[in-house]
Amino acid sequence: MEKPDSTWAWVVVIAAACIRIIVYGNSYTSGIVYYVILDVFGKSRAETSWVASVITAATFATCPVSGILVNRFGMRKVALAGGIVASSGLMASSFATSLPVLTLCYGVVTGVGCGLTFIPGSVAVARYFTKRRNIAMGFASAGGGIGSFAFPPIINYLNEKYLWRGMFMILSGISLNMCVFALLYRPVTSPNNNDDEVSDHEQPITEKKETQRKKNDWAFLKLIDFYILGLNNILYQLGATIVYGHLGACVIRQFKFDKVFASMLYSVIGITIMIFKVCQGFVIQYPRWKIFRPYQQYILWYTIGGLSVFIFLIKDLTHAGLVVFSLLFGASYASCGGSLIPAILIDLSGVDQFTLAYGIILFGQALGMLFGPFLAGLLFDSLRAYDAAFVLAGVLMIISAGIMIFPCRSYKVAETKSDVTYVVTYDREPADVEAAGNDGQTETIGKDNGQISTPTGVVTDREVVEAANLIESAA
Repeated sequence: MEKPDSTWAWVVVIAAACIRIIVYGNSYTSGIVYYVILDVFGKSRAETSWVASVITAATFATCPVSGILVNRFGMRKVALAGGIVASSGLMASSFATSLPVLTLCYGVVTGVGCGLTFIPGSVAVARYFTKRRNIAMGFASAGGGIGSFAFPPIINYLNEKYLWRGMFMILSGISLNMCVFALLYRPVTSPNNNDDEVSDHEQPITEKKETQRKKNDWAFLKLIDFYILGLNNILYQLGATIVYGHLGACVIRQFKFDKVFASMLYSVIGITIMIFKVCQGFVIQYPRWKIFRPYQQYILWYTIGGLSVFIFLIKDLTHAGLVVFSLLFGASYASCGGSLIPAILIDLSGVDQFTLAYGIILFGQALGMLFGPFLAGLLFDSLRAYDAAFVLAGVLMIISAGIMIFPCRSYKVAETKSDVTYVVTYDREPADVEAAGNDGQTETIGKDNGQISTPTGVVTDREVVEAANLIESAA
């Protein structure tokens, strides 16, 4: 068992970042893969665009299921299974003989595998840290940015060297490395002492009921702000994936730039995402001004992303203009997969329900990802230009930022906030109770004559003071 905020916690951050490099390298470079296979099967852009949209949609649609599986089987096993599934899907893609078969293998199977590995990394980092969680989440999610800028040139090189079938085979081998990193997710003893990777027979009987109660707590579904956040993610992804799915084709076909420059733009976006995810984690960990708190940053960057898309309305757009767009879009997109959404969700639901809440939000993103590229392809087939599709993308992204004003109005940052949840201890010797108090496992409910009464036992004032001291040290 590992303890939170230990040295091994940073090993987990590195493992989660490496897995995200591969996940994002597979799913968020689907625009490059889309262009690679655009002429292979001789289908329209609308039909072929399903390849680009299904893999990203399947990745995040699987996240709620992945969250439930993590609570049942643990982070390591679920991530290990996801790596095997993703690698198998890519290998099967290399043998595809039609567009529907490729969409099934590359889009659905690989996407499901990537989704199974995505949630365990986020959960592992959230549970391994209490003091510097936002920074750690930023570093772990920065792996997605590395994958976004590193994989486009790799995919182009593999396609030119080994053709598209050989490209999928080699990507399959790369994806199998996710299994190696998954093994680094050691079971963690959280401050709640309700580690999901501990089997029932290893848990004290007094903690089993509390653990199951927390796993099955869906109280966040009663919060209107949670549904607004979900709608926000659907709208933003619907617009952003229009850009991601068709940026390469637009730059090559409509603006007449070469493939190398088109793939370079994806790399610029990826580098920007990586840098901003880390920076956003630092800023929300140590905010100096109100505008840099999670909700305010979230609205700011989503708005900037929506406005940046209107750069495509400029005629005779130059190399520099497209690079500027890529920088602004990357800064915006960092906000939907970095530390901002986890920070907002943990504020709404707490660490114990973060697994389920984050999975549902990612499922909402999947809905937008599924239809965005297809809608853009349909508009292009009708109008023979991408202008209308990119205008629609910008409008949707700006609307998604606007609706977040409502939950932001009621958002207040607690001056002292701890991630430690105290579990009632009872039917134990006084020495055991004292040790549990020192470990942060005491819950205080009600007060009577200098003691704290609970439905199952009594905790003294001295232990309450010790618990308060622990909260201050963890804040």
